[in-house]
Amino acid sequence: MSPHDRGTTPSATTPPRPPLPHRGRAIALGIALPLVLIAASYALVLAWLPDLPDTVALHWGPNGVDRVGSLAELMTLNSVLIGVGVVVMFPLVLLFGRSALTRRMIVGLSAGMLTMFCGLFLVQVAGQRGLTDPYAATTAGGAIALSIGVALALGIVAAALAGADPARPATAPVPAGAARIELTDDARAAWSGQATMRRPGLLAMMGLIPMAVGLAVGVSTSNWWLLLPMAGVAALLLGFLSFTVQVDSAGIVARSSIGLRVLHVPADEVLAASVTQVRPFAEFGGWGIRTNVHGTTGLVTRKGEAIRIERTGGRSAVLTVDDAATAAALLNTVAARARR
Repeated sequence: MSPHDRGTTPSATTPPRPPLPHRGRAIALGIALPLVLIAASYALVLAWLPDLPDTVALHWGPNGVDRVGSLAELMTLNSVLIGVGVVVMFPLVLLFGRSALTRRMIVGLSAGMLTMFCGLFLVQVAGQRGLTDPYAATTAGGAIALSIGVALALGIVAAALAGADPARPATAPVPAGAARIELTDDARAAWSGQATMRRPGLLAMMGLIPMAVGLAVGVSTSNWWLLLPMAGVAALLLGFLSFTVQVDSAGIVARSSIGLRVLHVPADEVLAASVTQVRPFAEFGGWGIRTNVHGTTGLVTRKGEAIRIERTGGRSAVLTVDDAATAAALLNTVAARARR
């Protein structure tokens, strides 16, 4: 089968965008929940003040505490870290999240990251209660691991509760100029392709970064167990840099190399599909599962040809695949059939 009108980009009047879905959930999980945890953390630290020495440990090296300072300095350092997280994540929660994938990523990251910052702050302070010599303070590896684990779990739960995409079947026909596959009325067709990074060296580097971070922290603090969660992060990261994409009568679906479905656009929600050219850094800031300033969801594994999907609800998606023209044409065909 071969698509016709491959170079045609559909031209249709774009309807006004509806409000972002699940705003209440996003704000509750991505903003209100972290704020409650931040407030509780500071309240707990303030309650511990009488038990803390005048001079506290600020940093640990391979041989223990290597930097001390005032309690105000400790509070300031952690407040800056938490404040940066708030300034970065809260606007993202408020302004983005038109698709479930983007919404879950942002809400989960906001809840999980700020929970981790609060947990590490509490661990750092709690370990110094009752001490008179700040150099006697130790890093509690188990407590750090627990705080990271709780943050990860809370982030996953927040992402899961951020809300699925509401069903929004299209009412307008697929634009007449959209490329299609010529099929008889009773014919069935499917297309499958891979979206894989073309630079294996870069792929390996992406996986090694978390390992390098874990190694550096392990050397500086003697907490070698940090290599284990970093290895897990590396494996997860590598698992989301390659995708299998399939188009059939149900629409288009993309699954990561570890089998997790990361994107699904039902055929009846496709307004039009076309071919586009993608520049990963310029448009999405890198590779993998991304979202750009326009709210477009991207499965970006390389520079070059990609299928662009305009869907109902003001949403759009871009997937870098070979033979994007055939995929787009078939998707337009099944989308038109779904209108019947």
